Amino acid sequence: MQPASILGTPALRTRSRRLLVRQGLLDRLDASGGRRCVVLQAPAGFGKSSLLLTWQRELVSADAGIAWLRLADLPEGDLHFMTSLMTALAGIDSAIPKEAVAHARPDALAMERLVIALVRGIAAHGRRVVLIVDDVQCAQSGHVLHALRLLVEYAPSNLLCVFASQDELPMTLGHTPASKTVLELRNDDLRFSLPESIDYLGMRLPQLDERAAAAIHRLTEGWPALLRLASADVRRRRGVQSPLVHGVPDPEPFAAYFHAHVFPRLSATQLRLLTCCAACTRFSAPLCADLVGDGYTPAQCAELLEPLAREGLLSAAPEAPVAEDASVPMHERWWHMHPLLRSVLLVRFSAWPEAARVKLHATACHSFMTRGMRHQAVRHALAAGNRETAARLAEHGAQALFVQGRMSETIALLRQIDAETVGNNANLGLWIAWVELADYRLDDCARSIERLRARPGALEPAMRYRLTLLDCLLAIRNDDNDALSRLLPELLAPPPAADEFALAGRRNVLTWLHLHRGEFEQARRIQRDEPAPRIDGEPVAGTLFGSLVGQCLVGLSYAVEGHMHRAERIYRQVLDEAQERGARCAEAARLTAQLLVEVLYEQHGPLVAARFIQEQLGTHDGLIPDTTLRMILVANRAQQAAGRWREALEHLAQTGCFLRRFGMDRTLACVLLEQLEIQLANDGAEGADAARASLQELEALHDRHPGVEPGTLRRIADIVERARIRMAVHDGELLPALARLEALSQCYEERGQLSLSVTLQLQAAEVERRLGRTEESNTRVCKSLRLGHRLGLLQTLLGAHPNALQLIRTAGATPRLDPVLGFFIERIEALAQSQSGTRVEAPPVPRFRDDGRLTRLLTLREAEIAELLLQSLPNKKIALTLGLSLDTVKWHLKNIYMKLDAHGRGAVAERIRHELERDDGGGDGRRGR
Repeated sequence: MQPASILGTPALRTRSRRLLVRQGLLDRLDASGGRRCVVLQAPAGFGKSSLLLTWQRELVSADAGIAWLRLADLPEGDLHFMTSLMTALAGIDSAIPKEAVAHARPDALAMERLVIALVRGIAAHGRRVVLIVDDVQCAQSGHVLHALRLLVEYAPSNLLCVFASQDELPMTLGHTPASKTVLELRNDDLRFSLPESIDYLGMRLPQLDERAAAAIHRLTEGWPALLRLASADVRRRRGVQSPLVHGVPDPEPFAAYFHAHVFPRLSATQLRLLTCCAACTRFSAPLCADLVGDGYTPAQCAELLEPLAREGLLSAAPEAPVAEDASVPMHERWWHMHPLLRSVLLVRFSAWPEAARVKLHATACHSFMTRGMRHQAVRHALAAGNRETAARLAEHGAQALFVQGRMSETIALLRQIDAETVGNNANLGLWIAWVELADYRLDDCARSIERLRARPGALEPAMRYRLTLLDCLLAIRNDDNDALSRLLPELLAPPPAADEFALAGRRNVLTWLHLHRGEFEQARRIQRDEPAPRIDGEPVAGTLFGSLVGQCLVGLSYAVEGHMHRAERIYRQVLDEAQERGARCAEAARLTAQLLVEVLYEQHGPLVAARFIQEQLGTHDGLIPDTTLRMILVANRAQQAAGRWREALEHLAQTGCFLRRFGMDRTLACVLLEQLEIQLANDGAEGADAARASLQELEALHDRHPGVEPGTLRRIADIVERARIRMAVHDGELLPALARLEALSQCYEERGQLSLSVTLQLQAAEVERRLGRTEESNTRVCKSLRLGHRLGLLQTLLGAHPNALQLIRTAGATPRLDPVLGFFIERIEALAQSQSGTRVEAPPVPRFRDDGRLTRLLTLREAEIAELLLQSLPNKKIALTLGLSLDTVKWHLKNIYMKLDAHGRGAVAERIRHELERDDGGGDGRRGR
């Protein structure tokens, strides 16, 4: 950045490179017209010069004169400064420095005389003048600093001074920001926001997708120089993908930058302290004192941390105690290190002697343990080679976290334990099996249960009963009612030593079992009559064992019967209570939201319900098989309603692969029936042949399950019978089909599954119409309408048959029709119109979770907000960054808290950081499972 050396040449700094236009910052700079000074203060690499270059282009377009002076390029001495300043201003107008040259003489007032002459020349020039002084931190002479201060103080209205510095300005400007004469932009202002990082990386790496760009943004925390180095590393590797695009820190591309621009600015003590702290993902001043030793106190460590935080090397960590109030003493705060700085420091740490590293990890384990920070304590115990301590901490911590409903923390805690340690501790092996179940690793969970059952003496009776309970929950997840029935004798005979933990779970498992046997009143009686679950005297509400999940199952029992009004009331009550209780009831809230999908489907149709899945739930892998099935069908029917038949069939094919993999045959049978319906809706022999292939697969499923109990819900036998009926109607075998419809409908009525009976009655009405029996057809339609009105069914009636709407309209034309029934028909027609009149685009079908990443549970907007929380941005800045209202940000935050089982904005960042650090062994620690 060289100042102009020839009079009459503008002192414009140019460089042939593409620059990102940061419109938000440019608008703030452009709004500085009434100010005397702009200060850009941030360490090297924050894009100060790039921002000024971009602004320079706008200033030139606005006919402003620009003089640019870089103090780092000037030789020492006041004369060089004075000459360069006058030369730069002469590049705008040679008349500006004329008076200064004429009155120059070496005395004590020379510098002030120079400034006065220059400001008079600038005032006489008339047009706007912007004087940019870069690298102000290099100014050593008191005379030079005095001149800069006077330029601001004496500035005429058409002069704006812009000072860029890597440190605090070495002078007092005499005008505070409060007086609105100085605009200050610091580290936090100059960081790239997530959208800016995506734009910048997209400009340099056109093939990079947004998810990879977001991962790089998280690693760099928006430092422009680090973003540039990251993009260069990704481009340099060409065929080999950089780990940075997966959010994995790689020190190699950034080591030179930190060694050249960061470490020289630190004292030896600060560098040693940071190297110690790099072994931890978060730290406080007291923890630093423990790690460093040598008599350092928390106050001394706080004093060393404070300037590092101002430099952007440290950020407030979302682990208690966190103080947002600046008045809270520094030693009470927790911090995390810039991830790329930490990766470079870990290389230094790995070069320490092994004994020193082990000692530091052991100290960190003890410090975190005394603070109740279990995850960190376990990680450092493993890094110190103390597996027994790690196992003990993990086991006790898992129990406490699980009871509190903090499942994601439980999973993160136990994932750290290696397979050998788990194999030597049966109780820990049981907890790992719980994690595998919660993480939908059903095959792994089944193998873990099998190994534990093969060691009958390894578990105490209480823990063995917990194993029975886990086996029951696995059977529920696998939709394996036969296995659940086999386990029932064990479940009904808890040992005297069975603890409250297992007995609480027993209550909900029994409710589920009765529900799936069609014993709805018995299922509800368990929740109504048995005492609410308690552990250590505290009520259990939000976990899978809690009372709220039990109430969800009560609502589900009414929904299966077809009583949608009752089911909705219960779901709404549970959801309100879960949201009031907060993140510890996240599982109950998520299950309730999944069950509400069916209510939305009935009242507003598949498009609205599918959009709810996309925006609120993210995936359609439910907590229980019934919610999985409902979300699969709703998402698919949204595709059908939008006329996307091919996409609907592809979605069912993908879903079928998932269900076959996990052996969920009952749910698979329902999906195959839906597939058969779509295939028959496509006229022609090809559709009929495909439907017959689907029926053959259904018959094969039925052959695998010949002995299903008569009371089991949605028996595969019933589903196969419905498919046979649809094929018979398609083939014109109307009378046999009508008889089978009547028999199956009567069966459903006797079981209390009235919604399915409504569907079959309308299908029978269509058969009657095709047989020419108009009066009988209308009678069946009216019967279905009365029952549907009583139960609150709208979409079920509309979707019972492709010709259902026409049948309902025909029945609506009946003379002296009951007005209540007539109005109900109008509501059905309005629902049909909302789906066909506007041809609304269906939301994309959600995918099953194929990894353990928490962010897969979030919508795109929620993921953006969660990523901004990692930067500790307040709600107002998040709203500003994403162009949202403050209320919209708060709404999204509430959904994020519930989905991620988080207790606040800090906990959200903590969950995501755990995910990013899952494979991080703290420099030399062992990798988790």
